[in-house]
Amino acid sequence: MNKPIDINADCKFLKDLEDNSTNVNLGMYNLICSKRDLQLYCKGIKPHRNWKISSVKEYFGIGGNKQDLSNNLDLLYKILTERS
Repeated sequence: MNKPIDINADCKFLKDLEDNSTNVNLGMYNLICSKRDLQLYCKGIKPHRNWKISSVKEYFGIGGNKQDLSNNLDLLYKILTERS
């Protein structure tokens, strides 16, 4: 059984997820890209030169190590895509 995801209510992700002013939801786009980047990072590959795991933690308002963060983003993606 998965633990509940502890997300900071003031994080940028939740604001971008609620914003419907563009054709592409920026929150979902960043979630998909961050899932990919974290999977690479968990395998020891830094996605690009300026990428930092702290930026991902700050944007999503989620803490933890790289594996916990990856699992939480996978779960968050699953929840949001089943909702649609």
